[in-house]
Amino acid sequence: MSLKKIDRIRLANKANELRSKHGIQPTQPVSIHQLLRANGIIASFQPLSKGFEGMAVKIMDKANNVKRFMLINTNSIYCRQRFTACHELYHLLFQENFTVSYDVEDANNQDRDNEEHFADYFARCLLLPIDGIWQLIPETEYRQDTISLATILKIEQNYRCSRLCLLLRLKEMGVISESVVESFSHNVVRGAAEYGYPTDLYFPNGSKELIGDYNVKARQLYDRGLISQAKYFSLLKDMGIELRKESCDG
Repeated sequence: MSLKKIDRIRLANKANELRSKHGIQPTQPVSIHQLLRANGIIASFQPLSKGFEGMAVKIMDKANNVKRFMLINTNSIYCRQRFTACHELYHLLFQENFTVSYDVEDANNQDRDNEEHFADYFARCLLLPIDGIWQLIPETEYRQDTISLATILKIEQNYRCSRLCLLLRLKEMGVISESVVESFSHNVVRGAAEYGYPTDLYFPNGSKELIGDYNVKARQLYDRGLISQAKYFSLLKDMGIELRKESCDG
């Protein structure tokens, strides 16, 4: 889906404002964990079933306080995890009347609503700011379709993004044409290795991480006698944390 110019400008501005608000320079990669913490988003990174990328939920509690939650599948390749988190950030921070979204692998473009396309474009803008990209491209490669694989890899590794995400961004900037997108889409991992870059970006990490104060709040409720030990462990398990009961005593 091709977005209207006014929507592209609006989404790019929101992404740039978010980067600026958190002191992220144009050539710096986004720290996903930092953004989640700074915006009060409770997030669980854990290995889940294939095909499911992530989800986001926004709810209002009885005191009219907004609570934001995110779930990311760490069985997806690492660069995809970063994109999914940025995609879900759009839903949680900027989409009006948002409650829940699910991100699945290879979703049919025709079946996705406008907000999903907005979230994708926002994620690319957040991960890959235009001003920063231009600073990383040598002047000798400014002309369309002259960018080298070495520069592609430098930008990709710097921003910790996927090859597809970068190529789409470069195409949006007019740096490359569709034919060049195709030529740079193959042998991604091998190319990175041959140029001496680490390849962890292109593989799942299967990690289990919790961002936010979900577990802290659960512990406070338990310590104050407001929930049982069984309920405390149940709350932690919901966020992918497994503890032995003895650990409650220390």
